[in-house]
Amino acid sequence: MKKLLKEPLFHFLSIGAFLFLLYGLLNPQPTKNEISIDDNLINELTAKWELQRNRQPTLEELVALVDQYVEQELFYQEALAMNLDHNDEIVKRRLAQKMEFISNNMSETLQPTKEILKSYYDEHKENYKKPSYYSLKQVFFNEDRKSAKTDALQALKSESPESQGDQTILPAEYINESSLKIGSDFGSMFEAALDSLPINKWVGPLRSGYGFHLIYISERKTPGYYSFEDVREKVGVDYNFDATNDFKESLIASLLKSYSVNLEIGNKDLKTALDKKY
Repeated sequence: MKKLLKEPLFHFLSIGAFLFLLYGLLNPQPTKNEISIDDNLINELTAKWELQRNRQPTLEELVALVDQYVEQELFYQEALAMNLDHNDEIVKRRLAQKMEFISNNMSETLQPTKEILKSYYDEHKENYKKPSYYSLKQVFFNEDRKSAKTDALQALKSESPESQGDQTILPAEYINESSLKIGSDFGSMFEAALDSLPINKWVGPLRSGYGFHLIYISERKTPGYYSFEDVREKVGVDYNFDATNDFKESLIASLLKSYSVNLEIGNKDLKTALDKKY
C-alpha cells in the first residue's frame, strides 16, 4: 500500500478522480420540474447557431431557439418521470458515451510531468526497443502442398537446403535488414521468432502466412533501446492512453460501490465468474 501511495500514476489518477467529482458539483443536474435559462445557455445556443449559419441569430430566432430548448427539456423530464429511458438501448449507449467522454476529458487535462513520463519509460522500456537487423537466407515450401512441412524437414537434413524448396516472389536473402522490414514481408510471428534462432545454422521449418521456411541467419545485430528523449512524444501518448484506461477503471470501480448488481442468470460458469467481480 505504501508503494502504491508513492506511485506517480496513483497521484495522477487521484487528482483526476477529484476533478471528476468537482465537475459534478459545479455542473449539477437541474431539479426535476425545473428548467433553468441562464446566460451560459443563451451563449451556447447562440454559438451553435453561428456555427451552422455563420451569423448571429436575430431576436426572433433566439426566442425560437429558447422555445425549442424549453420544449426539449419538458419532454426530456416528462420522459424520465415516465421511465421512458429504461430499456432503450440507444439512450443508454448515448448517456454512457457522454459519461465516458467526461471521464476521458478529466484524465487528459492532467498532463504528466517529465519525471512521471521518465518513470513510465523506465517501467515499460521493452516497448521502446530499436529493431534488430539481420543477414539471413530463407528457403520456402508452399503450404498448398500437403507434404510442404515434411519436405522442409527432409531438406533440413540434406547437405544443401538452399538448393531445394519452391519458387516464390519472397526475397531469398536479406543483408543487414531491419526486423520490421522482414516482419512486413513474412508476418509479425515470423519476425518475433527470429530473435530465438541460432546463428550460422539452418533451422526450421518456421511458418509464415505463406507456408514453411528454412532459415539461415549469418548475422544478428541488436542495437538496444531508443533513449527517452528520442521517444518522449510516443511515451506521452502511451502514458496518456494507459492513464485514461486506468482512470476509467478506477472510476467505474468507485461508482459500482453505490450500486447493487443482481445476477439472475442460468449459466452457472458465467454467474460464478461475475460473482467474483460484483
